[in-house]
Amino acid sequence: MRSYRKYLIVCIMLSVVAVLVKAENLLQYDLEDLSQLRIFDSSVTLTEVEAKETPASITVLTQQDIIDSGARTLDELLDIYVPGFFLMYKTEGNQMGIRGIISDRNNKIMLLVNGKNMNIMGRDGGAVTERWFALLGDIRRITIVNGPGSAVYGPGAIAGVINIETFSGENARGWESSFQTGVEEEFAALQIRYGHVFENDTNLFFYYGVDRYPGADESHATHKLAHDLVNRPWLHEKAIEIKAYEQIPFLTTPDNSSFKKRLRHKVHIQYKGENFDIWGRYTRSGEEIPTLPGLLRTEDPANLRHTGNESQQWTFVGNYFQTFSETWDAKYTASYMVSDRYIDIYHNQEKLSAKNWREKEWDMKVLFNYHPEESDDALAFGMEYSTIHFGDKDSLSGLEESHFGFLPKGTKWQTHMVSLFGEYQKHIFDNWMMFAGFRADKHTYTDWMYSPRLSFVCNRGEDGIVKLIYNRSVRHSDDANLYAYSMKNDGKGDVETIDNFEIIYDYYKNDIWYLSGSVFLNDHKVVAYNDATKNTERIGDLTFYGIEAVVNYQKEQWKITCSHSYVKELDFTLNNADTLRQNISASVKGYGNDLANWSNHITKMQLRYKFSDKLEAGASLRIYWGMPGAVDMADYNMDHFDTTGELLRLPVYKDSTDVFKESVYLNIDLQYQWTKQFSISVYGYNLAGLFDKQYNKRNFFQRSSQYREEAPSVSIRLDYRFGQ
Repeated sequence: MRSYRKYLIVCIMLSVVAVLVKAENLLQYDLEDLSQLRIFDSSVTLTEVEAKETPASITVLTQQDIIDSGARTLDELLDIYVPGFFLMYKTEGNQMGIRGIISDRNNKIMLLVNGKNMNIMGRDGGAVTERWFALLGDIRRITIVNGPGSAVYGPGAIAGVINIETFSGENARGWESSFQTGVEEEFAALQIRYGHVFENDTNLFFYYGVDRYPGADESHATHKLAHDLVNRPWLHEKAIEIKAYEQIPFLTTPDNSSFKKRLRHKVHIQYKGENFDIWGRYTRSGEEIPTLPGLLRTEDPANLRHTGNESQQWTFVGNYFQTFSETWDAKYTASYMVSDRYIDIYHNQEKLSAKNWREKEWDMKVLFNYHPEESDDALAFGMEYSTIHFGDKDSLSGLEESHFGFLPKGTKWQTHMVSLFGEYQKHIFDNWMMFAGFRADKHTYTDWMYSPRLSFVCNRGEDGIVKLIYNRSVRHSDDANLYAYSMKNDGKGDVETIDNFEIIYDYYKNDIWYLSGSVFLNDHKVVAYNDATKNTERIGDLTFYGIEAVVNYQKEQWKITCSHSYVKELDFTLNNADTLRQNISASVKGYGNDLANWSNHITKMQLRYKFSDKLEAGASLRIYWGMPGAVDMADYNMDHFDTTGELLRLPVYKDSTDVFKESVYLNIDLQYQWTKQFSISVYGYNLAGLFDKQYNKRNFFQRSSQYREEAPSVSIRLDYRFGQ
């Protein structure tokens, strides 16, 4: 029956596309220029370039996309729109993946705000601080780089880059407010923003948002395991038996709840002039997520134990722009950032496991740009210096000392990094452009890290645009791991690298059609936790390829976007044959040849229809077609481990592999512009679960036989603009 429904969904989706393409009697309405559509941007180079000729695969989302989606978090927004984007649960925070690259920490994706790196660097962090609240009203647009990008952005951009651009007083004038609330998955979010342009052409922008997010309890978001389990008695007075594919018989954290149901906040203030830009930002976010299967409950099954994570961040950034001549200019940037991180994994009467710390970062950067007279060529180069102090007491946990887990409590240290970078853009023929970029970074506890990039872009006019891209991106381990390794071994930590080769073809037709196809190959030298040596180090070499296709149709009242992504492992070898447990693939043990924590096929579709100037509707569909690599890993685990030990750290199943089969997420929305000042929107989420709850399942990273069935739910949003 489930197989029948899967093919029925595909047929319906294809039929809808066919009908829409043939529609000819619709009323015309204004279209955006194609260079401004979601899939184009020019912010992934150091030199200026037209959006269509950007040498990378990118996705661009606007504030209107956020409103259309009804997204309740940044995670949900990216999951809806970004081709090849994948999301899994984990206690340290939901794990993001792009194009086959996903890890047990979010430290392989870089998250920026107005070009400033916001990643937590100590450990168990990475891209976490902007993701877990229903507060997206300050965002003007987001550019997502679907692939490596450290030649431009620096170490850490292995899987991709998320660059958030906020509003300014120029493009958000006057007072605006929004209120959104949901049922089944319960939440309420209030946001206000204000923009003003002064007589001297400077402008001010202010934003504040707060949400309360209880989430969805077990009755609406059922928590299950794919195998039987006796809750281990060494943690509890009384063992409790869990049955495969049945709701666990005790309380677990609500789905997508804020950490300990605390209020979450965001504040952004920005003052901008002709040659300067100053902004400050405060965020407090976090979420509750269940921990390991054997550690799910407290001594009393009727009590709820709050496990998950919370982050807090203060950021201050100043930019100054200087013009020396018609051919030379410069941008100077200085920033200071304080980040608190708190992770609660498990605790009982005898034992507490928590990680908590503060990190303080100072950063200075200068970028020079050269534009030769009577030439379209361009040159950019610069340098950056940053230093981070780790180990002060955080203000979230209430604990007296910082703790990184494997270091003595209260450990403090400081790191430094120097970076040199540049890019040369050359028009080598009438329709050919070359981009040559290079970056070198030296961290206190690593050798020099090098990130070269070479790209060729051929604009063939009506015949489309061809892009040939080579990228090498780098990443160092979390700073706590580097520090511990240096203290233990008196040496430098391993550097993770990925060599990315990609061919992209973009085609435009009559301002109606946009089609894009890409093929990429990645050679990945993976750095991760090695179970054999108990160190974070280079564990092996992974080679894989992917194919991605995007179709965008926009005419009259219709707008349709479809994407499909396919990723396949080619080869995986371990540096140490004694490594028994890793998160990448069971192929090294002779089980299959697929990535363990990935859906090989991912299909996404967004549809919008405009009934009138006041009323429009939309829908989005995401299909993750199953994880064959997870089945392989589970088979390996069941053959080699026992149920009292390492087995519970990896996936297993009983009788059926349904836990690794397809997941389907269907959302719909209806928006009505009541007056010029006031609009109302209604959203439905995860509606495929009304037909079969298992369609809404989302697996846990690594322990992918643990999952939750996300709640079908509804929300309503009210927007009001004052004085318009």
